[in-house]
Amino acid sequence: MGSRDATCYRHTDTWAGVLCQRCQRPICTGCMVQAPVGFQCPECVQEGRKRTREWSTSSPIRVSQGLAAVNALVWIFVALLTGSLSLWGGGVTDIHVDFALHGAYVHQDGEWWRLFTSAFLHYGLIHMAMNILILVFLGRMLEPAIGWWRMLLLYGVSLTGGALGALLVEPNAFTAGASGAVFGLAGAVVIAERASGRRWQDSGILFFLIINIVFSLLLPRISIGGHLGGMIVGAIAAGILWTFPNWTGFIKTATTIKILRPLPELLVLGLGALCIFLALEWAAPRWFNPIIG
Repeated sequence: MGSRDATCYRHTDTWAGVLCQRCQRPICTGCMVQAPVGFQCPECVQEGRKRTREWSTSSPIRVSQGLAAVNALVWIFVALLTGSLSLWGGGVTDIHVDFALHGAYVHQDGEWWRLFTSAFLHYGLIHMAMNILILVFLGRMLEPAIGWWRMLLLYGVSLTGGALGALLVEPNAFTAGASGAVFGLAGAVVIAERASGRRWQDSGILFFLIINIVFSLLLPRISIGGHLGGMIVGAIAAGILWTFPNWTGFIKTATTIKILRPLPELLVLGLGALCIFLALEWAAPRWFNPIIG
């Protein structure tokens, strides 16, 4: 409860009856909004609505569908150009040699773009189809809640985490696939569920992650480093995006909060830049030439 000496932060001439449960700023009866526990100020209510996950299948998911379409079109292009039409575990084609992730090419030849191009190549139709189906499924959960450009940001930073993990574990393999980015989205859903007060078992994503990690360990030719790297970085990025309202609890002015509003996105961009730096300067140089040592 507020003190009779406190005035509402929005109406400085009005006595504040309570403190906002989220930011602890004094608010008057005209600004009080009923929350699940206590009352909140209008700004915190608005921010909470932005951050609460809405598992809506009717909202547009243009980024998720667009990324899925790009992955499918690239697979079709590679299949037609190389004649590699296998369902699963297709061979390393000339295009894979030129654009898939490999420590030697990234480190020795400076081909940094492989960190990104490798995420749009796949080995076989099933490999590609599984990734894009899961991408669209997770996109329906995430994109309506965070918007198209944060969805793209989350996908991109998860992609860099997957590349970093793949190079750390298997720097001398031609690694390809969107799995790192997709695992990042799955990790983000788990974090978002927790931050939004939902139970993990409601969507089954945590179970999905556990099962797929087990498969990654047991089945050959699956990049466990890419999967774990993407998942960890995606979860960290989601934690930054979803917990930002809690950071502003000690700030008393709405102007300062507004100035800090881009901070979580900038931190996620910094996380992606850090992954790229570590991949190029630390993970890729781990490549080992078996002939010259």
